Amino acid sequence: MSSSATADVKILGIPLNYIIAAFLAVSPVTSYADQMFYVWRRKSSEGFALDTSGLLIAVSTLRIYYWLGRPLELPIFLQSASMLVVQLIYLKMALMYMPAVWRRSKSMEDVFIPFKRPIYFWQWKSDWKFYLCIAIFMAVIGIFELCLRSFDTWFAIIARVAVALEAVLPLPQLILNYTRHSLAGFRFTLLFAWVSGDFVKTLFYYIDGQEYYYKIGGTCQTVLDFGILAQYIYYWRKKRLEDRKAKELNVEVEDLKSNSSGSDSDVDADEDAALLPSETVATANTAHTTATAVSANPLTPEQVV
Repeated sequence: MSSSATADVKILGIPLNYIIAAFLAVSPVTSYADQMFYVWRRKSSEGFALDTSGLLIAVSTLRIYYWLGRPLELPIFLQSASMLVVQLIYLKMALMYMPAVWRRSKSMEDVFIPFKRPIYFWQWKSDWKFYLCIAIFMAVIGIFELCLRSFDTWFAIIARVAVALEAVLPLPQLILNYTRHSLAGFRFTLLFAWVSGDFVKTLFYYIDGQEYYYKIGGTCQTVLDFGILAQYIYYWRKKRLEDRKAKELNVEVEDLKSNSSGSDSDVDADEDAALLPSETVATANTAHTTATAVSANPLTPEQVV
């Protein structure tokens, strides 16, 4: 949707393109705010694939450089800029609250994607290596931008690369969930934002007649989002079933303990009686027999007198 097409449409006197720009600018904040607060509250970043942050930083950087060379739609630029800021902050939080068990490991290949990479790319234990990688990436793209900004081919390449990276954004999270057999640590609010946002975006690509690579990329991203949603439902139902079985097992154990306690009490009473002297037991038995006889033949008042 171009700015000129939306400028004539107003809502409460505000041009629609301004509303869209504001919505896209704040959407990264609203989408990741709950996830970031959850990480801060738990003091643990376990459950969220850090590769996703790396991909989002790369995609946002490419889009910003594209806009600087070929300014098109302001909302896309604002969204990319805000997403870049949000992901840099989230990366800082994720590294700060990395669980200690991962810090003590040889590397972090068993944390986000369960296989080793050359030079442990994006699996480093030192925080500064992540920031250095981002700085080098931005600098290299900036140099190419300065040298090739007069060629449309350069901007066509970075546009397609950005779409390709965006298409596989949910894949690291999908693999991590499968490896851990759980979505613990990954907030449903973020998953809902992914599914709804990517579905609407892809639908817009088809309705607006965008280039084929936008349609393919959006479709792949949406399919992966729904894959994570299917994982969420499956593992949620599995956990409920396990909790129910554990509860039933606890009830059975408590019943066995109570029955065992009753039997132990009877045995203890018999053992205590066996430990008494024979004279004491005989006296107790005689007293019990006398009391039984008296209760069976109660005296009348006349007999008492």
